[in-house]
Amino acid sequence: MRFLIIIIFLFTNYSYAISLDSAINYALINNKDLKISSIDIQRSLGVVKSDSSIYDINFSANFEYQDLKSPSTSAFANNDKINETITSYSFGFDGYLESGTKYFLTPFKLKKIESDLGTNSMSPKWESSFELGLSQNILKDFGPSVNNSFIIVSKNNSKISKIQFEKMVSKTILNVKTNFYNALLAKKNIELANSSLALAEDLVKKNEYQVEAGTLPKLSLLQAKAAVAFRQVELIKAENNYDLSLDNFKISISMPLDEQVTLDGIIEKNSEAISELSDVSSIAFNNRPEIRQRELKIKSSQQMVEYYRNQLLPDFNLEASLGYAGLGGSKSNNYSSAILGPPSIDSKYDSGLNDSIDNLRSGENLSWKVGASINIPLGNVKAKGNLKSAKAKMEIDSIKLEQLLDLVSLEARSSWRDVITNLKNIDAAKIGLELQKEILENEQERFNIGLSKTNDVLEAQTELIEAELSYNKSLADFNISLNEHKYSLGILLKDKKIILDN
Repeated sequence: MRFLIIIIFLFTNYSYAISLDSAINYALINNKDLKISSIDIQRSLGVVKSDSSIYDINFSANFEYQDLKSPSTSAFANNDKINETITSYSFGFDGYLESGTKYFLTPFKLKKIESDLGTNSMSPKWESSFELGLSQNILKDFGPSVNNSFIIVSKNNSKISKIQFEKMVSKTILNVKTNFYNALLAKKNIELANSSLALAEDLVKKNEYQVEAGTLPKLSLLQAKAAVAFRQVELIKAENNYDLSLDNFKISISMPLDEQVTLDGIIEKNSEAISELSDVSSIAFNNRPEIRQRELKIKSSQQMVEYYRNQLLPDFNLEASLGYAGLGGSKSNNYSSAILGPPSIDSKYDSGLNDSIDNLRSGENLSWKVGASINIPLGNVKAKGNLKSAKAKMEIDSIKLEQLLDLVSLEARSSWRDVITNLKNIDAAKIGLELQKEILENEQERFNIGLSKTNDVLEAQTELIEAELSYNKSLADFNISLNEHKYSLGILLKDKKIILDN
């Protein structure tokens, strides 16, 4: 039973250590915002496909059967009525090209006509045809640049979605690093709080011996015990702060808050080269994803200005078509030979469907036509309004780019100054720490020979712990500011050697 309790305790209290690199990998796999952003990329690619569908080739096939009964006063109609059946078959293709050319192709169309009208020498009659047609607008909607406008814009939007994903990956890495170092600092603070408490407890023991020996007043013992109580509270605060920091860290990597985890790492200064202040703006301009996004938006705006300017032109179409026809059939049993004489049916048409197909293949019966049409919208208010709106949007996007460049430069320079300040702060905090160590040693020696009071030793201990806290905080602040600087330059992904698949 005892063994089972131990096993349950081990499994329910299992905790594993996680390094910074592992935390980043965990976050990139599990972060929900990244998942949403990656899905948005697929959505934008779907829009590109949808807009590209204007160049899809359409296939059509038709079948139609008609049974017609028409009243007639013709002497060649039976019982003042004409009975006809018409069966039609056809298939074809049509589409639209980037040049603005509309086309259709009907490779085969067949119509079977059966009629009891006495003037029709052939029944059934088979009419076959082939037809090709083109229509080209040479002003409005002419050329790939105009016809691809919405495709170009949707492709740019797709690129913007990918850049947004890149931006979120970079932001996620920054958040993980920041929370990791904050949690490490909080963990270190617990160690220092324990050390501080141990020093106070050790002083209590020494004071107890000296009070019993009568070489130290009882007040000194009470001061030492009060320091122990105070530092116990400080330890509890440090532990609570660590738990909070650990929760923030878990949220940054999308880990459940009830997951048991410890941090694998120490706070130490990253020894990396720092760019000159004069270079940081140009580095940021070349790497910040927001700038690439804004440049793509300007390109989209320019494309739409070009498109709507084209829409002001007249709609001037040139059209052309050509086709071939075939005919075949059989002598109609209802033909009025007595009145009209024997039917004059050439031998190349008298063998039904086969003759119709043969005629079509021969290419003898060619038909063609050409034409032109023009449509000029008077006023063209809608196109003018769209053009004015597109120009205004392009100007806004250009101004926003200028604003963004100013902001990026400011962020890059400001973050550089933070790095330099924190770097110098490390040196100052280290000097302060060494000084406080010497002060505590001196106070301890003076206390041992009776030249210093308990309160002086406690104060020296407190100042040493504060100096150690300050030194560790300076290291954490430097590392955090260095990563924030890389983020402001847009090089955080390059620094981690992360390449996003296109």
